Amino acid sequence: MATIQSETDCYDIIEVLGKGTFGEVAKGWRRSTGEMVAIKILKNDAYRNRIIKNELKLLRCMRGLDPDEAHVIRFLEFFHDALKFYLVFELLEQNLFEFQKENNFAPLPARHIRTVTLQVLRALARLKELAIIHADLKPENIMLVDQTRCPFRVKVIDFGSASIFSEVRYVKEPYIQSRFYRAPEILLGLPFCEKVDVWSLGCVMAELHLGWPLYPGNNEYDQVRYICETQGLPKPHLLHNARKTHNFFKRNPHPDATNPWQLKSSADYLAETKVIDFGSASIFSEVRYVKEPYIQSRFYRAPEILLGLPFCEKVDVWSLGCVMAELHLGWPLYPGNNEYDQVRYICETQGLPKPHLLHNARKTHNFFKRNPHPDATNPWQLKSSADYLAETKVRPLERRKYMLKSLDQIETVNGGVAASRLTFPDREALAEHADLKSMVELIKRMLTWESHERISPSAALRHPFVSMQQLRSTHETTRYYQLSLRSCRLSLQARKPPVGSKSDSNFSNLIRLSQASPEDDGPCRGSGWEEGERAGASAEPPAILQRDGDGPSIKDMTMDAGRAGSELFDPSSCPGEWLNEPDWTLEGVRGARAQGLPPRHSHPHKPPRATSFLQHVGGHH
Repeated sequence: MATIQSETDCYDIIEVLGKGTFGEVAKGWRRSTGEMVAIKILKNDAYRNRIIKNELKLLRCMRGLDPDEAHVIRFLEFFHDALKFYLVFELLEQNLFEFQKENNFAPLPARHIRTVTLQVLRALARLKELAIIHADLKPENIMLVDQTRCPFRVKVIDFGSASIFSEVRYVKEPYIQSRFYRAPEILLGLPFCEKVDVWSLGCVMAELHLGWPLYPGNNEYDQVRYICETQGLPKPHLLHNARKTHNFFKRNPHPDATNPWQLKSSADYLAETKVIDFGSASIFSEVRYVKEPYIQSRFYRAPEILLGLPFCEKVDVWSLGCVMAELHLGWPLYPGNNEYDQVRYICETQGLPKPHLLHNARKTHNFFKRNPHPDATNPWQLKSSADYLAETKVRPLERRKYMLKSLDQIETVNGGVAASRLTFPDREALAEHADLKSMVELIKRMLTWESHERISPSAALRHPFVSMQQLRSTHETTRYYQLSLRSCRLSLQARKPPVGSKSDSNFSNLIRLSQASPEDDGPCRGSGWEEGERAGASAEPPAILQRDGDGPSIKDMTMDAGRAGSELFDPSSCPGEWLNEPDWTLEGVRGARAQGLPPRHSHPHKPPRATSFLQHVGGHH
């Protein structure tokens, strides 16, 4: 067990929790306090030095925040030695992606999605007060604090990609936001603000409901194409001003068309993607084996690269063959989610590699195992998907599970009302379905092409889905509403409420969100493209977020949540079976599995590769 020491403390490293592009995260024991902590460890070099300086600057800006009330991770200290940098944080349980994976990517009920969304919106609202853009919001960067004791209480982590709003308006770095959660203004090369985080949160909400990323593009063209399929084309003035318009769009040949631009077809995109990038090229005499972590884009990667064999210029011939097939098919020939998928797809069309290749390849055991039948023609056989998953914990996946034509179709995924009726009967089904519709409306307000039309965090906090205004007005007596209320209350309790405390039990009074002024982007306004048709961000933060003046602060709101906790949900007034409902705590899911029961909202059917959305919802082509 290694030990590291700062000027003020000493830490014993217990285990490595995970590794990433920039370093690793370890679990450690802090000797001065006896608490377990998370230690982010990065190599001490010039590139990571710049990343660390940026993250430290942002963490220092956030020192005035209460991490529990602002739902951001608690930063403890920073130190370094000659070889490595160390950032010490509080230890949290697991991120949302790990939670989804542990639960077989089963869709999350809307009431739990609201609980998560409310907390992340509060985090974004506090970051906006400090003019901070997170710029990498995704399930991996939203952590569950303690799922057993406080289900779905979350905190936002990882400020390595964050920036101060006044310091950045255009993308100057090669990377901002993970691709699946990348906002249109980043994709198109437009000025951006903190609303890129709202876009990312909308994508996360949809993913929690779908059990699958909403826009899982293999490249930026795919991202733009997927968004166009659900939101339509960007307005002409956006494309006129964007720096990267010609990467994805071309002029409409019809002069009388409503929009002078049209999206390039996949064939256009491939045909115009000329041989221009020689960043991965090499002199043949200088390289025979793969020495770098990356060579050739995965869809077009040659077998010798995949298997770890000597290679020559013919790897480019393989890639060209894949491109030719793609131009004819209108779809990549081998669109693997990982290298195992690539090998599996190739084996399905070309058969297994010959034995001598597998005998000499360095990576054979990544994909193949010995054939148990000694008289078999080939002594090797491809590992099954189950074998690969068991060995690597990486699930072979298709890129898109649902071919959505509009964001409204999110509502019909997984059975819509029918799925609700399986969860809550009769009027409970109506309450859950109404909640689902409200959630989809919020996602649509988050996922707009134009950032100024996108709902702001403070306005999203007043949206009926988050404030539960609509549920309270029409479904207040339902079990579904009470459970939703309870879930939100628990997530907002940063500390135990005082004994005998009194407060209004109305949820809108608890978080003070539903009384939007006419100027604010209140929930009742339209959702058109034009400013005025749809709700835009308010120019000033609402009263609840004011730092000066009479309006209550975020701290006031959280304290109200604690004071109101005992009256918001009274267990003694509920039937016993309500309190015993199997929930999405880790213990609950594990207990259900131990009894042979499927977890709530589990998928009995996994669709095949490249199946259309209409097939999943019972429609017809």
